[in-house]
Amino acid sequence: MDVEKLLGEMTIQEKVGQMFLLAFSGDRLDEARVLMEENMVGAAYISNENVPTPEAAYDLTTKLGQFAGNTRLQLPLMLGVDQEGAWSVMYPGSSPGPGNMAIGATLDPDMAYKMYEVIGKELHSVGLNTLLAPCADCNSNPANSIIGMRSFGEKPGLVGQMTAAAVHGARTGGVIVTPKHFPGHGDTSQDSHRDLPTVARSVEELQAIDLHPFAESVQAGAGMVMTAHIIFSALDPDNPATLSPAILNDVLHDQMGFDGVVLSDSMNMMAMKRHYDPKEAAIQAFLAGVDLLMLAEEHYDHNAEQYLANQQALIGAAIEANAAGTLPTARIDEAVRRVLTLKADAGLTLEPPVAKNEAIEIVGSDAHRHIELDVATAAVSILRNRSSLLPLNATQKILLVNTTSRKSYEPLGATRGIGPNQTDASFDLFEAALKQANAIYRSRSAEDVLAANADPTEDEVIVAVTENFPLPGMDFDQESQAQVVNRLHDQYPDQLVIVALRDPYELRLFPDVNTYLCTFSFRKPAAEAAASRLFDVSDTKTTSPVSVAAAGIEAADRVL
Repeated sequence: MDVEKLLGEMTIQEKVGQMFLLAFSGDRLDEARVLMEENMVGAAYISNENVPTPEAAYDLTTKLGQFAGNTRLQLPLMLGVDQEGAWSVMYPGSSPGPGNMAIGATLDPDMAYKMYEVIGKELHSVGLNTLLAPCADCNSNPANSIIGMRSFGEKPGLVGQMTAAAVHGARTGGVIVTPKHFPGHGDTSQDSHRDLPTVARSVEELQAIDLHPFAESVQAGAGMVMTAHIIFSALDPDNPATLSPAILNDVLHDQMGFDGVVLSDSMNMMAMKRHYDPKEAAIQAFLAGVDLLMLAEEHYDHNAEQYLANQQALIGAAIEANAAGTLPTARIDEAVRRVLTLKADAGLTLEPPVAKNEAIEIVGSDAHRHIELDVATAAVSILRNRSSLLPLNATQKILLVNTTSRKSYEPLGATRGIGPNQTDASFDLFEAALKQANAIYRSRSAEDVLAANADPTEDEVIVAVTENFPLPGMDFDQESQAQVVNRLHDQYPDQLVIVALRDPYELRLFPDVNTYLCTFSFRKPAAEAAASRLFDVSDTKTTSPVSVAAAGIEAADRVL
């Protein structure tokens, strides 16, 4: 691809189309055709609703390539997905791994490399050529509802090393890599899917903490960086990063030396929609340094019947702004040059790179499942063992308790393809793993415990399972969990083992528990690893990638 020659031949409509990464519902494929054939859109956000299986992913990317092939220039598409472990596509058929916080908990960059190489290979095989990951955010705020387990950890040294290794691994796997959310979403208590957060760190703190992993990812060869819809008052008190020339040009391009594509986080998120006119925000983002504008979250507050028209309105607004002189052709050319260069450097084509039967064998292969389990097992940490309950012996009787009320699981399937896409309760996955291990157990629900119907016998160990899920735009209801744990701890402190299929921040609510095993993940391999570790704690770590001050847990700040 001769980028400069192409730029000279492109119409303004063709150029502007290359500056948008847009989405469509799983049942509205003709909207994708309109965007790509008639509006020359050059990139798409693909959710699990679009690609629930590897077969569906292969068929979709093939069809989208045909749409792009029907245009005059036949430019390949960037097809981006949130495959970052905690969030996933093609699930459960794919192998997203246990997620970033679990990877961080291994304290081993090689684990990050291997897991992200698997992710890259699986996406590449079905034609999903752009990975909207890893999260390079240092999760320093325990109240951060939307990042949490999507982060490798808290300390910039560890997060930077893991982020760089993930970038290398995914690139080896064959995909464009997109660290996010620049300059860092880790110190927020608000979810930017719901409103516009502000980070009040000083410039010195931002440089030392949040910016460090992004600098590492740039050095590792990341081709694209995703912006955050967050105000960083020390860098730009007036504009969120997505709309800030001071952040995108002065910091990302000039200070860090990044010359790849700047991708906005979805402009459909409430951080933008509640505070900015969509057309004005799009133009301001382009002028600030965004090269590729994303509209992804089709399940947010909008009319699905109006979605295509809303997208086309933004494309039209950019063309009109250019005609009016408010969006200079030079800025458009700069953005399109970066997008086309990235496509050329990544070797993108209009067709999936391997035959369908080969792709289906790659996604979710036994070898990839083995790597998932290896990473999840290396992540497990015993943060408390004061009563010396672990390891359990093979004949130990267990009272297995689900601390989560059943009604709490209802929102898991409500994100329409964006987010974890795991509708199975982690407790159920863990119980299945215990059954597979032939453990001697009986189970009780959160409702049983709260109704005082779960008294253990003296020879039983209580294994209580806790969970959390990072859901975009909503919270996973954990209210029953602390109630159940505290009731059990008050009555049976020396019989109680907490198995946390989640981050350890919950220890703030019950800091005195004696036995606490944490997987830093809610995924199936984490549940399987936890079940195994109950009976074999050899080489099990006692460290955490995040701190819990109330429980005296300090975050690891670098690899072993």
